[in-house]
Amino acid sequence: MLWSKLSASAENDYIDFKREWYSKDKLGEVDLVHDILCMSNSLSDSPDRYIIFGVDEDKITKAKSFYDVSKDKNCRQSADIIQTLRNYMSVIPNIELIREQTDSGYIDIIKIMPVARELPYVLNKECQAQKPDGKKVTVRKEWIYSRNSDRNTPKDECCTKAELEELFARKRGEHLPILERFSMYLDDIHNWKHPKSEYEIAESETAYYYSLNHKFKIVRSNRDLDKTISLLLANSYDELLTDTCIGVDYWNYRNTQNYCYDDCINLFNVELWADNTLIEVFNITGMFIKHFNYDRYYGSYYVPNRMHLIESDITINNSSDIEKLLVWKICKLLFHFNLYDGCNLVTGDASRILEILNYNYLQNPSEYRKQNEDWLYQPIKSK
Repeated sequence: MLWSKLSASAENDYIDFKREWYSKDKLGEVDLVHDILCMSNSLSDSPDRYIIFGVDEDKITKAKSFYDVSKDKNCRQSADIIQTLRNYMSVIPNIELIREQTDSGYIDIIKIMPVARELPYVLNKECQAQKPDGKKVTVRKEWIYSRNSDRNTPKDECCTKAELEELFARKRGEHLPILERFSMYLDDIHNWKHPKSEYEIAESETAYYYSLNHKFKIVRSNRDLDKTISLLLANSYDELLTDTCIGVDYWNYRNTQNYCYDDCINLFNVELWADNTLIEVFNITGMFIKHFNYDRYYGSYYVPNRMHLIESDITINNSSDIEKLLVWKICKLLFHFNLYDGCNLVTGDASRILEILNYNYLQNPSEYRKQNEDWLYQPIKSK
């Protein structure tokens, strides 16, 4: 349960306790928008932020009192919260509403998951309400609100200059370890620039630059290709598909007239550079197979139909997870398009796959079988 992880914490830069839900009038809407805006732009190192209803914290002793929100007539659904935000914001953070049971009753948790490159979150139109005394309360359009420690920026103020500078530093990923920063930039795949032709680059390398920060680049060294070619007999269709999806050169080579099925597989290195410093070298083919595609039981490599879920399934717990996510994102970049829904490689239709890969000489249905919604190719051995 999420509450078991948060219960020992006092209010801070990523946790805010509320005794009860916001009222459903305009004043409540203003408070809701303001609190979520501040949490989204918080300077916390926590990737997720939480507004917790049904918990009241004593400001001095930090003791907590609980109030069952199942009896709160102002409870909202996640769809209501998201729609309210969309009424005032063109870009909103990811939002999830969670209800959990404690020994003292139910609590509601708004989980806010901001995306660093979207910072800072702002309103594109004012959110305003009137108090009973006639005074107006306004969350301003295009003002930047934040949260520092357990304090929100007041509605009638902007965040400080120091907070603003820190927000933009986080937008650039400057708070992240270098490999996680690469991973963040690779999420923004459309801002990676690669040469239009081989004549625009040095013969020794193929480089991709992040257009929003030219100090970050990914280099494929063509000089290493001859040294890293390994002759290998591909014994399953999926082995072919695996290599196809990670090697642009090999994709082109396989579609040439003289391609031979039992030919070689390119094992190439990719270098990650930042500020003219070599950060890491990945053997892409080997790492892709290591992390994703080897089926020990069948002794074959395959690309699963759940390909579009791979990134969401990866949880960063250690350096191996970071490597796994990076390798996947680099493969997407090198292949020039996302391997997602609608992509030619995301299909269980063997005939469609053959059409894509142009393997006319392999179109024999008797040599295919379906296993776990994936097509495996088993060539018929000659007698």
